[in-house]
Amino acid sequence: MPITNANLIPDLRLATALDAALRVILHDEMSMRSNGSIINLGSINGTGAAASTIRYAGLDGYDSMVPVGEVAAVAETVFVDASAQIAVGRAAIRRDISDLALITGLAQDVDPMRLAMSAVGSYDQYFNTLAATAINTLPTVVGAAGVDMTVDDFYDAIFALETASVPGDFYAMINPVQWSNFQESLRGEAGAVSFMPATAEALRIRGQGFQGSFLGVDIYRSNKVIVDGAGDAHGGMYGYGCLGYKTGTASNPLGGFVTSPDGAVVVEFERVAAQATTQIVASAYVGLSVLEAARGVQIRTDGT
Repeated sequence: MPITNANLIPDLRLATALDAALRVILHDEMSMRSNGSIINLGSINGTGAAASTIRYAGLDGYDSMVPVGEVAAVAETVFVDASAQIAVGRAAIRRDISDLALITGLAQDVDPMRLAMSAVGSYDQYFNTLAATAINTLPTVVGAAGVDMTVDDFYDAIFALETASVPGDFYAMINPVQWSNFQESLRGEAGAVSFMPATAEALRIRGQGFQGSFLGVDIYRSNKVIVDGAGDAHGGMYGYGCLGYKTGTASNPLGGFVTSPDGAVVVEFERVAAQATTQIVASAYVGLSVLEAARGVQIRTDGT
């Protein structure tokens, strides 16, 4: 009787062997934090408070001059001011890994440092959630509940921003279903305008999730866009200055730690001797708010 692989399992052969490469499960990796569309207003470190007031004043042409007579008294123009609030809070993720899981690991495997690196992606997804939540509060709304997104909705959003004198560049953050419906509508368009899909170079610079540009608007697809109980997605389009965020950083905490390249995420390692495990805890401090609602518009269409 010949020696077969089947006969050697499980004593001398494995039913299946693990590939040396460790691949990442499919998920939405898009980062609104790194695309430059949201104002970074700095850190709260050393300010004495976890919340910040962003100040606005009606200057530099907010009010126009008016004609007056040669010796007539000029009436006072009321000075207009406004403010926006950003409250910074903690976001975190924790992983626990046992000694035995480390001992039996392959060359490319899950270990504390790999888990620490992964925390940056977790922070970016939380940031996307904050951006989507803020967009969901914009008072100006285009589109129709329960109706697929169309090119007309896209035009309506642009017109709303232009009517409000919002300067470019414009950015759109929409749900994957909205994006699919928009593409379907775009197929029926004719004329001089055209869609510019994302190139490999653009994806390298702006990251996964960037879909391309239409009428000068950079389009980002994210599954973090709010979908309400009725199945409507609340995407949006906005100009630079509509959204802003502030951060905080825990500098040099005691014990073993690493930070992300830009210092936004601090990862600490804690040994739990009684369980022979290592805890990997990543923390970030961030707050994101709508600064000027007039600079953005909500696109509400079917999202399922």
